[in-house]
Amino acid sequence: MNLKELRMDTGVKLIKLAETLELSRQQYSNMEKGKGKMNAGRIEKLSKKFNVEPLIILKAWEETKLNGKIRC
Repeated sequence: MNLKELRMDTGVKLIKLAETLELSRQQYSNMEKGKGKMNAGRIEKLSKKFNVEPLIILKAWEETKLNGKIRC
């Protein structure tokens, strides 16, 4: 599961996640495409927003980056 799938499964709007992370909508959208940076603070905020363990966010981020690299 990648970041976008996690967001869609939980029904959280993209703009709300961007606000949670203090990012613009475009910056968060880029994160869902495997661009941008993830750090401990963002992992913690996302895990609270999605009500999951931080490891789930880290795995979703890794999947997001992997998917972004293999697309043509």
